[in-house]
Amino acid sequence: MFIFKVQGIDGGQAEIRIQALDWSEQGSTQFSCDNDELAVILLSQCRSGSGFFDLLAGTRPMYVEQWLEYLQEAKRISKVEVNIYSPLEEGYAQLCGLDSEQIKTLLNLVYQVGGFNRLQIMRYLKHRHSPASMSTHYNADELTRYRYLGQLINQLIRFKSPTP
Repeated sequence: MFIFKVQGIDGGQAEIRIQALDWSEQGSTQFSCDNDELAVILLSQCRSGSGFFDLLAGTRPMYVEQWLEYLQEAKRISKVEVNIYSPLEEGYAQLCGLDSEQIKTLLNLVYQVGGFNRLQIMRYLKHRHSPASMSTHYNADELTRYRYLGQLINQLIRFKSPTP
Protein backbone atom coordinates (compact mmCIF):
# COMPACT_ATOMS: atom_id res chain seq x y z
CA MET A 1 0.00 0.00 0.00
CA PHE A 2 1.25 3.45 -0.96
CA ILE A 3 0.17 6.38 1.19
CA PHE A 4 0.84 9.89 -0.10
CA LYS A 5 0.36 12.71 2.42
CA VAL A 6 0.07 16.14 0.85
CA GLN A 7 0.12 19.58 2.41
CA GLY A 8 -1.36 22.48 0.52
CA ILE A 9 0.12 25.95 0.24
CA ASP A 10 -2.55 27.29 2.61
CA GLY A 11 -2.16 24.42 5.09
CA GLY A 12 -4.83 22.00 3.87
CA GLN A 13 -4.07 18.28 4.24
CA ALA A 14 -4.83 15.43 1.86
CA GLU A 15 -4.13 11.71 1.82
CA ILE A 16 -4.05 9.42 -1.21
CA ARG A 17 -3.93 5.67 -0.55
CA ILE A 18 -3.25 3.23 -3.37
CA GLN A 19 -3.54 -0.50 -2.75
CA ALA A 20 -0.73 -1.75 -5.04
CA LEU A 21 2.23 -4.07 -4.64
CA ASP A 22 4.68 -1.97 -6.65
CA TRP A 23 5.02 1.46 -8.29
CA SER A 24 3.83 0.36 -11.73
CA GLU A 25 0.79 -1.68 -10.65
CA GLN A 26 -2.63 -0.07 -10.89
CA GLY A 27 -4.54 -0.23 -7.64
CA SER A 28 -7.69 1.03 -6.02
CA THR A 29 -7.43 4.54 -4.65
CA GLN A 30 -8.82 6.21 -1.55
CA PHE A 31 -8.74 10.00 -1.31
CA SER A 32 -9.41 12.29 1.63
CA CYS A 33 -8.89 16.02 1.95
CA ASP A 34 -9.83 18.68 4.48
CA ASN A 35 -9.68 21.62 2.06
CA ASP A 36 -11.83 22.13 -1.05
CA GLU A 37 -9.23 24.21 -2.89
CA LEU A 38 -6.52 21.58 -2.32
CA ALA A 39 -8.90 18.80 -3.42
CA VAL A 40 -9.61 20.62 -6.69
CA ILE A 41 -5.88 21.08 -7.33
CA LEU A 42 -5.13 17.42 -6.67
CA LEU A 43 -8.02 15.99 -8.67
CA SER A 44 -8.02 18.31 -11.71
CA GLN A 45 -6.14 17.51 -14.91
CA CYS A 46 -3.97 14.82 -13.29
CA ARG A 47 -1.05 14.04 -15.56
CA SER A 48 2.07 11.94 -15.56
CA GLY A 49 4.76 11.03 -18.04
CA SER A 50 2.20 8.74 -19.69
CA GLY A 51 -0.45 11.42 -20.13
CA PHE A 52 -3.60 12.29 -18.22
CA PHE A 53 -5.14 9.89 -15.69
CA ASP A 54 -8.14 9.74 -13.37
CA LEU A 55 -6.84 9.58 -9.83
CA LEU A 56 -10.06 8.40 -8.16
CA ALA A 57 -10.78 5.58 -10.62
CA GLY A 58 -7.68 3.69 -9.50
CA THR A 59 -4.21 4.44 -10.72
CA ARG A 60 -0.53 3.58 -10.48
CA PRO A 61 1.55 4.99 -7.61
CA MET A 62 4.21 6.19 -10.08
CA TYR A 63 1.59 8.36 -11.83
CA VAL A 64 0.55 9.94 -8.53
CA GLU A 65 4.18 10.48 -7.57
CA GLN A 66 4.89 12.25 -10.89
CA TRP A 67 1.73 14.37 -10.56
CA LEU A 68 2.58 15.43 -7.00
CA GLU A 69 6.18 16.26 -7.97
CA TYR A 70 4.85 18.45 -10.78
CA LEU A 71 2.45 20.23 -8.41
CA GLN A 72 5.22 20.78 -5.88
CA GLU A 73 7.60 22.18 -8.52
CA ALA A 74 4.79 24.47 -9.74
CA LYS A 75 4.37 25.63 -6.12
CA ARG A 76 0.71 24.53 -6.02
CA ILE A 77 1.36 22.26 -3.01
CA SER A 78 3.98 22.68 -0.33
CA LYS A 79 4.90 19.21 0.90
CA VAL A 80 4.58 15.54 -0.10
CA GLU A 81 5.40 12.51 2.03
CA VAL A 82 5.22 8.93 0.75
CA ASN A 83 5.04 5.82 2.91
CA ILE A 84 5.02 2.31 1.46
CA TYR A 85 3.67 -0.63 3.43
CA SER A 86 3.92 -4.31 2.55
CA PRO A 87 1.60 -7.15 3.56
CA LEU A 88 4.37 -8.62 5.72
CA GLU A 89 4.80 -5.51 7.87
CA GLU A 90 3.33 -4.97 11.30
CA GLY A 91 0.16 -2.90 11.11
CA TYR A 92 -0.63 -3.68 7.48
CA ALA A 93 -3.83 -5.49 8.39
CA GLN A 94 -5.19 -2.42 10.16
CA LEU A 95 -4.40 -0.24 7.11
CA CYS A 96 -6.51 -2.59 4.97
CA GLY A 97 -9.31 -2.98 7.48
CA LEU A 98 -8.57 -6.64 8.21
CA ASP A 99 -7.69 -8.16 11.54
CA SER A 100 -4.27 -9.77 11.82
CA GLU A 101 -5.61 -13.35 11.83
CA GLN A 102 -7.59 -12.73 8.63
CA ILE A 103 -4.57 -11.26 6.85
CA LYS A 104 -2.26 -14.09 7.97
CA THR A 105 -4.73 -16.73 6.80
CA LEU A 106 -5.35 -14.92 3.53
CA LEU A 107 -1.66 -14.43 2.74
CA ASN A 108 -0.71 -18.00 3.64
CA LEU A 109 -3.40 -19.40 1.34
CA VAL A 110 -2.43 -17.07 -1.52
CA TYR A 111 1.26 -17.93 -1.14
CA GLN A 112 0.52 -21.68 -1.12
CA VAL A 113 -1.70 -21.53 -4.18
CA GLY A 114 0.78 -19.35 -6.06
CA GLY A 115 3.84 -21.37 -5.03
CA PHE A 116 5.44 -18.43 -3.19
CA ASN A 117 7.40 -18.60 0.02
CA ARG A 118 8.04 -15.88 2.59
CA LEU A 119 11.67 -15.37 1.51
CA GLN A 120 10.68 -14.79 -2.14
CA ILE A 121 8.06 -12.24 -1.11
CA MET A 122 10.51 -10.44 1.22
CA ARG A 123 13.10 -10.20 -1.58
CA TYR A 124 10.54 -8.88 -4.05
CA LEU A 125 9.26 -6.29 -1.57
CA LYS A 126 12.84 -5.22 -0.86
CA HIS A 127 13.62 -4.70 -4.56
CA ARG A 128 10.30 -3.17 -5.65
CA HIS A 129 11.40 0.38 -4.78
CA SER A 130 14.00 0.41 -7.56
CA PRO A 131 13.06 -0.26 -11.19
CA ALA A 132 16.73 -0.90 -12.03
CA SER A 133 16.99 -3.50 -9.31
CA MET A 134 13.73 -5.10 -10.43
CA SER A 135 14.97 -5.50 -14.01
CA THR A 136 18.24 -7.13 -12.91
CA HIS A 137 16.67 -9.54 -10.39
CA TYR A 138 13.50 -10.61 -12.23
CA ASN A 139 12.62 -11.52 -15.79
CA ALA A 140 9.33 -10.43 -17.37
CA ASP A 141 7.52 -13.67 -16.45
CA GLU A 142 8.54 -13.40 -12.80
CA LEU A 143 7.45 -9.76 -12.61
CA THR A 144 4.10 -10.71 -14.11
CA ARG A 145 3.71 -13.48 -11.53
CA TYR A 146 4.36 -11.07 -8.63
CA ARG A 147 2.00 -8.49 -10.12
CA TYR A 148 -0.72 -11.15 -10.36
CA LEU A 149 -0.10 -11.89 -6.69
CA GLY A 150 -0.59 -8.21 -5.89
CA GLN A 151 -3.76 -8.04 -7.95
CA LEU A 152 -5.15 -11.12 -6.22
CA ILE A 153 -4.42 -9.71 -2.76
CA ASN A 154 -6.01 -6.38 -3.73
CA GLN A 155 -9.12 -8.11 -5.07
CA LEU A 156 -9.52 -10.19 -1.93
CA ILE A 157 -9.17 -7.08 0.24
CA ARG A 158 -11.96 -5.44 -1.80
CA PHE A 159 -14.22 -8.39 -0.94
CA LYS A 160 -13.76 -7.96 2.81
CA SER A 161 -16.93 -7.30 4.74
CA PRO A 162 -17.49 -3.64 5.62
CA THR A 163 -16.81 -2.65 9.21
CA PRO A 164 -19.86 -1.39 11.12
